[in-house]
Amino acid sequence: MLPLRTVKFNVKYLLCLATFCLPLFFCVPVSSGRTAARDAVQTAPAAEVVAVPDHDVQCENNKLAPDWKLIWDQARQLAREKKYREALVQYELLFGRKENIDEARWEYTTILLHLERWRQAETQLEMLTAHEPDNKSYLFALAQVSLSMGNVERAVKLYGQLYGQTPGSPEAVPALEGLIRALERQGQDEALLPLVEQLILRKPDDLNLQKKLARLSIKLNRTGKAGDLLQKLRQSSPNDPEVLLLSARLQEKLGHVRQAAAFWRRLVVLEPGNREGRRRLMLYYRSRGNGAMELKQIEALLSKRPDDTGLLDRGAKLNMELGRADRALEYYDCSLALKPDDKAIVRMMHEARKTLARDLLALVENNGSRMLWQDLVKVTADRPGVYRAIAGLLREQGKVAELIDVLTIIHQEDPADKQAGGELADLLEKQGRVDEARLLRKEMNRTGETGAKKPGSRGGHQAGCRNLLK
Repeated sequence: MLPLRTVKFNVKYLLCLATFCLPLFFCVPVSSGRTAARDAVQTAPAAEVVAVPDHDVQCENNKLAPDWKLIWDQARQLAREKKYREALVQYELLFGRKENIDEARWEYTTILLHLERWRQAETQLEMLTAHEPDNKSYLFALAQVSLSMGNVERAVKLYGQLYGQTPGSPEAVPALEGLIRALERQGQDEALLPLVEQLILRKPDDLNLQKKLARLSIKLNRTGKAGDLLQKLRQSSPNDPEVLLLSARLQEKLGHVRQAAAFWRRLVVLEPGNREGRRRLMLYYRSRGNGAMELKQIEALLSKRPDDTGLLDRGAKLNMELGRADRALEYYDCSLALKPDDKAIVRMMHEARKTLARDLLALVENNGSRMLWQDLVKVTADRPGVYRAIAGLLREQGKVAELIDVLTIIHQEDPADKQAGGELADLLEKQGRVDEARLLRKEMNRTGETGAKKPGSRGGHQAGCRNLLK
């Protein structure tokens, strides 16, 4: 005996045909009605793909097919051709003719899910579950829609209901996975831990699940559990970056700094750009007073984030401590490009120039001013600044001849520097080189009239920044 609702459906259908004067022949889809729809959709726990059959609607008698059957066939064909938006139009036309075909409505709903039209899909699923509130495929899809729309509480309830109904069936796995995703959105870590453990029992070879459990265990201070898991994972996947990262985090939580550093080192070998690993190593080497190794981590970090002014300042300071004033200047150049009004950087740059100038002073004193200028381009983008610092040292020591050589180069390279040009002219006059001094002053006056620009500051700093990050 047919269910009452199926009988009502067939009676209504016959009356409809009678209205169109079709007394003898009629077409009934072989897979029509809600019972057929339930059989069709329960083959999968959720609508991950468009659930449209690879055939047209089959009828008991093909002599006279109603027009709605042709519309349904067209909708299916468009869906099979992946013309989903056109297919939706045909399904909507179909529902205008026959709204109570759940099988067609489910096909329509799976297209909406595929297109991520969550609100429309929710409306259709509400209609379907009103007819069949226990249909698992409908409930899985409704849980998916709820989670996608941010209705996390409803998703938790639905996935929990599905898992509770079938804890020993294959459908338990997607239900459990959905429940875990929903609880993750809620931040329910305590509730997640036993569920992930249950899922691992069903999927024992899933490394990602094992790593998820280790991550949760560390977060919840279940360090013993995390340690056991990670030890097994290191045996099976010794070069897995996430396993090394979690191992390092666990060792740090346990206060085992050296063991953690060993894992961080292995991690950055596999992933040189891993920022967490580089930062942890940077702090580790800083705590050990190993400036050279700390600087290596800073350089690696800056290669990915060149605008980190904190790293730039620390890198400059370390270079100064390591006797690399030239390299410190490059860091300061980059910092000043990012913070052009920072007086502290300007002051530290001045100190770095003076330090580098002391190192280079012997070359200038041996008549190597011009050669040094040419070679200095390989060392720093701030050659004028370094030469001004050298000039300052020579001035303090009263070495006039060498000071004239250095000021001459500064003036030639930067004619707009009136201070250097004026001092050079005064020194030339004092040395009796009056004609040279006069020509120099005329040249300076012409430069002032043409408004020649000083080649340097901001552009030079930016060039230094680019050199630093090569």
